[in-house]
Amino acid sequence: MLETELNYLNTHREELLRLYGGKILVIKGEEVSGAFDTMDEALKDAATKHGLTNVLIRRPADGQVAVSIPALTLGILNADNARSNTGAGHNSGR
Repeated sequence: MLETELNYLNTHREELLRLYGGKILVIKGEEVSGAFDTMDEALKDAATKHGLTNVLIRRPADGQVAVSIPALTLGILNADNARSNTGAGHNSGR
């Protein structure tokens, strides 16, 4: 899983560092789909643009740490950004 993205990151690391510095990158296939200052921004953008498909989210300078979120992969959690977050304890009538 994410072999294409990891290979792209590894083979283009120096170029990505020059272009994006310390930004957190969202990589899908062999393309950077976004560069962000915070992980929260990167995660929100990845969910909005790519839904539940696998993407690599990493700073080019960071070491190789694999992250797996089985609940998202299996559909137990929903990363649907279109639904509003009404806050804990609020009855939205759904």
